[in-house]
Amino acid sequence: MIVLRDRRRRRHERGGAGFGRLPAIPAALIALALPGAGLDYVLAQAPAQLLRISDQVGQASRYRLAFDLRMRAEYLVEGEPDARARQLMDLFASGMRLRTTVEYEQRLVEVAGDGTRAFEVRWHDYQFLGSVGDREIQPPEGQQALTRELLSQTARVRTTATGRTLDIAHSHPRIARLAAGWQPLEGGMPTSLPEGPVKVGDRWTSTAQIPIGVVGGEGGSLALELEHTLQELRDGPAGPVAVIAVTGSYSQLQGFEDVGLGVPLHLQANLTGSSMFDIAQGRFVGGRYEVDMFALHAAEGLEIQLTGHADGHLELLSAR
Repeated sequence: MIVLRDRRRRRHERGGAGFGRLPAIPAALIALALPGAGLDYVLAQAPAQLLRISDQVGQASRYRLAFDLRMRAEYLVEGEPDARARQLMDLFASGMRLRTTVEYEQRLVEVAGDGTRAFEVRWHDYQFLGSVGDREIQPPEGQQALTRELLSQTARVRTTATGRTLDIAHSHPRIARLAAGWQPLEGGMPTSLPEGPVKVGDRWTSTAQIPIGVVGGEGGSLALELEHTLQELRDGPAGPVAVIAVTGSYSQLQGFEDVGLGVPLHLQANLTGSSMFDIAQGRFVGGRYEVDMFALHAAEGLEIQLTGHADGHLELLSAR
């Protein structure tokens, strides 16, 4: 719900482009995310585990990853906004919801002498649904054509044995724009595995590069520091499954003009959740993710505060 607050209340003094420009919604808020599990006492007493991505060439995993984002806006207005700004403010009066779903398969095609893995990634489905109040949000211009391209092309993703993405090469440059929002996920998940053996309770850190921009658009990236914890070991069909809790946060106080968005933002995001990793099979088998966010846009006479919450779910559809 949009709340118009009295201008006499305290406001942040920020420059900007006037009423006519509202902030783009970073794809980072859609692309971020990961909740946890319980405790199996017997498995928790197991020796330290070495977690590594499989080196079995030909292994294939098909996943579905979905994110639901709900946002609301609160405005602080000085004077009377122009007609366009008023129309946009009214449009967001009932809040906004976005749902993005991608289904993809990754197949291990090569293990190099240095232990790095190369995966072929093929997309099987990509959907974007959104609404503001009772009005449907149309996909960004050209996205339907890009989606058709995406489903007919592939990517080659090179990772370390711990699942950290090293580089990505697309079979056709046209699909890079649409696939950019999912690049951190193409090698598995943003969850990186530890460099050495770990026991329940052990922690390690990594950095994830999360893209910025509207869905299907262009932009830069955010460097998100993540802390991982081996939360528990579960008994799975092929042996122990590691439940890896993940937390991370990001705060940006200055604008993003340097990456082409052209709007000053104060962005904060907090990530919590967990990924599940089958130790014997050497692959991720699921995950649940949450991210809470806050963004501030201040222009001449107008302050906009966006708050939101995203829920994500990773599902292993098939494995061979």
